[in-house]
Amino acid sequence: MKFLLLILLLPIYKSHTNKISENEVYCYIRSLGIKNPKIVLKQAIYETGHFKSKIFKSKNNLFGFRRSKSYLTFNSWQSCVVYYKNWQEKYYRDTTQDYYIFLQKKNYSGYKEFHYSNELKKIKIRASLICDSIEISMDTYEEK
Repeated sequence: MKFLLLILLLPIYKSHTNKISENEVYCYIRSLGIKNPKIVLKQAIYETGHFKSKIFKSKNNLFGFRRSKSYLTFNSWQSCVVYYKNWQEKYYRDTTQDYYIFLQKKNYSGYKEFHYSNELKKIKIRASLICDSIEISMDTYEEK
């Protein structure tokens, strides 16, 4: 009986332990030096349905990244943010351009007629975004 109860409760426990907060994601985005961190956070919120989507939970994919028709799988949500940083550095060359306009022109959503930027602008960030004054950059972090 205890074994059956454990099997039934395991998915609830597992989903509870995988929770992340807006603030945690935002601070990590900032620590990597990603441009327009609040808009990027809104993308993560939008793409994951406030971190509840099946794609996010099973693939750690915060931003809906795909290769062909398949969603990319990441080892952690943090590695997905690092992937986003590399994507942004590759494509967002004119940093004076409004980021919403950039995302729309880049066709981030994959649908030309969809007004992705307008959807992002509607998102209200629920949490207070406060990061510690000490931020760790992945470039300077060394494991010992």
